[in-house]
Amino acid sequence: MISLIAADAQHPALSEVSGQESCGVTLIIVPPALLGTWEEELATHVVPQTLLWRLHHGKCRLSDISELEDSKLVLTTYHTVSAEWRNGTGLESSILFTTRWRRVVLDEAHFIRNRESQMARAVCAIESVSRWAVTGTPLQNHLNDLSALVKFLGVYPYSEKRVFDGDISRHWKDGNADEAVKRLKRLAGCLVLRRPKGTVQLPPRRDQVCHVEFVPEERDLYNQVRTRAIERLDQALVQGSSFTSVLQQIEAMRLVCNLGLLYPTRHDVSSANKWPETSQSALNLCLQMSGIQCHNCSCNLDASLYDTGSSRAFFAQCLRFICPNCVRGRPQCGHDPPCAIAPVSTSASSLEEPPLSTSLGGGCTSAYRPTKVRALVEDLQAVPGHVKCVVFSTWRMTLDVVEAGLIQAGISTLRFDGKVPQRDRQSVIDRFRNDPSSRVLLLTLSCGAVGLTLTVASRAYLMEPHWNPTLEDQALARIHRIGQRQEVTTVRFYVRDSFEVNVVNNQQCKRDLASILLAPSGTAVDNAGHLQRLRALI
Repeated sequence: MISLIAADAQHPALSEVSGQESCGVTLIIVPPALLGTWEEELATHVVPQTLLWRLHHGKCRLSDISELEDSKLVLTTYHTVSAEWRNGTGLESSILFTTRWRRVVLDEAHFIRNRESQMARAVCAIESVSRWAVTGTPLQNHLNDLSALVKFLGVYPYSEKRVFDGDISRHWKDGNADEAVKRLKRLAGCLVLRRPKGTVQLPPRRDQVCHVEFVPEERDLYNQVRTRAIERLDQALVQGSSFTSVLQQIEAMRLVCNLGLLYPTRHDVSSANKWPETSQSALNLCLQMSGIQCHNCSCNLDASLYDTGSSRAFFAQCLRFICPNCVRGRPQCGHDPPCAIAPVSTSASSLEEPPLSTSLGGGCTSAYRPTKVRALVEDLQAVPGHVKCVVFSTWRMTLDVVEAGLIQAGISTLRFDGKVPQRDRQSVIDRFRNDPSSRVLLLTLSCGAVGLTLTVASRAYLMEPHWNPTLEDQALARIHRIGQRQEVTTVRFYVRDSFEVNVVNNQQCKRDLASILLAPSGTAVDNAGHLQRLRALI
């Protein structure tokens, strides 16, 4: 993209060729965490004073087109665009929407993969002569992910959801997968400029799987939680009741795989009258497993995780979700009598919290270490001291236990998660890069899976499998990218004979779908069928 923008100076103005006037400036929209990365890349690859750029974010905001004089590039964030759009009320007051840009570039473009989200609508409202959507994961869970990108690019008539669904999605829903794949590939072939990793010379990468065995006491605890999960499933199947507690038990099984005997079993049971306390964890698990849709407008919430506006969403105990755009007055699920409903957060950082915000108490100070943590410490101790490593987990609680185990072993660590303020995150990355004593960086997937360049490290660990395999792939790619000069090793931890094995099998199904640029459309599934599949997995 930098080369493309720099080439503008060597070619006639686009208005002379196409007749479309513009300000001649490129607007690049990035996730907040990537602002520093873009500034670093510009400083590295651009000769000083030859391509000037401006920042439009936080306190450094532009107010008038005259401020762009001599500039060729403006950096801003998705959240800034969304905040200034404000459901269309900011179109006349923000330079983002009163300017016709030379081009608009979306970095990590899958951030707008829900075409009905405020963020996607705000980005699509920006005027430009040309548009680019840059992403390594155009599809993650649903075919509609690609539909949103086509809308942004303005590819008529497929920019209209009705046409996209009728010409492509309908064939998939009707069981004519071959025709749907053929049409999707034909459309993608006209739009996608693919740059696979094979076109870039990178050092070798070795991907390892570390299967660990529970010690007997951990296995006993896991079996207890598993038994409770099956009992809750059978109860829900027979009585037709809500399976919220089933979801919580599944998440408990995953946490036991990480925490072992440190898992706080006192939080296992939640009653129906505590829905306000448990709704967030139930929503998080639904999002991780397959994503859910708004009960009213059918937009996919799993594509809205990065919208950070103040609007509230709601989640009912029957697992019906009401998105922020559909919240009016006192929302209800539509059942009679209505089910319990509670406000929830749709921000990415909310996924870092384990169910019920459980606390380890003084567990981290004991001599006991869970099996996975012991395996991680032993592996790190066998690695030369100059090799830097990164460790990823879905939950901060897991990183707390990992951090305690590494400190006990005399291995220094740094943290990068949702509790680290945005203003301090770049300094954490800089210290990891430049301080030889900072060997290990601990990151949550919601913060560290996208956009960061961590090529100073050559070894990455994933503490547990995630329901979304593309998130795993993005995280491990932080160390295997342009700029890496060392051989790279990635290690994924799984517990043998546990629910984690089934999560991995579920991942493979999604990988197969993504490989042909296709994913399920996300239509609703009846509870009984869903419960039967969950029981088979357990």
